[in-house]
Amino acid sequence: MKLRILTAIVAATLFASPQLATAQDIHSGHDHAGHSHATAATGPHGGTVQTVGDRRVETVIADKGIMFMILGKNDQPIAPPDASGTLKLRVGDSEKEYTYQLKTLKNLAIGVGVDLSKVVDRPLHMNVEITNIGNQPLVFHAMGKLASGKLSDELLISLQATCPVSGQPLGSMGKPPKITIGDKSLFVCCAGCTKKVEASPDQYLTKYYSAKGEQVREGVFKSTLADAAAIAAQKTCPVMDEPLGGMGVPGKVNVNGKAVYICCPGCVKKLVAEPDKYLASLKAKGITPPAF
Repeated sequence: MKLRILTAIVAATLFASPQLATAQDIHSGHDHAGHSHATAATGPHGGTVQTVGDRRVETVIADKGIMFMILGKNDQPIAPPDASGTLKLRVGDSEKEYTYQLKTLKNLAIGVGVDLSKVVDRPLHMNVEITNIGNQPLVFHAMGKLASGKLSDELLISLQATCPVSGQPLGSMGKPPKITIGDKSLFVCCAGCTKKVEASPDQYLTKYYSAKGEQVREGVFKSTLADAAAIAAQKTCPVMDEPLGGMGVPGKVNVNGKAVYICCPGCVKKLVAEPDKYLASLKAKGITPPAF
């Protein structure tokens, strides 16, 4: 049987899940200690917002489907019950187009259930027409992708920092070789250190995946490989909505007993000033920070 890259496998009711209805704040440009953050394009439900005519539309891509939210007052979706439409989807550079029928979901988004697990990290090109929302159909193009949620090798190297065998800084002898052990990775300074790690992997994994980071400023600790899974789950800084790791090793902050990660030390002031606000923001995105 011919394999399909995309297969509609879930009913629209899956979008009622709170993990698909995520919330984020939109921040304008801001400076922290000499560096600037660009204006975020992230919408209140974790997607990308664009203006179509006189409306604001947020595109949300999840592992089980695609949603389009017409944003009204307080950024709440305002689709009428009979709104419908068509999504024409292309993956990457392929010219093949997949057509899906859109309908209003329980959370007032307009979307379709579709399995995107086989196209993770590949660009999605979406031509959308939404009808029954006014006098004229809403027609627009959107782009995006379903991120894998895995940390880049560059960030993992930054979290590890040193070779487990020689103790030398990773990168001091060229590109660090990567050793994969189960679902974890370790890097060494050179090929000569590889055999020692492979001979006693548990010894080195335990050392680096349980290491605590030093305090870099009051209330902010440097993340280590022990934080890798939590960083991958959180993905972005709750204060500036910047990708974690985009500005170096993420900072780790104790927020009401929970470990919350920030893109840079400059974000700690806002985080500790309004901890409940940022914890609520993470919860709305389906993220539960681990114990500090």
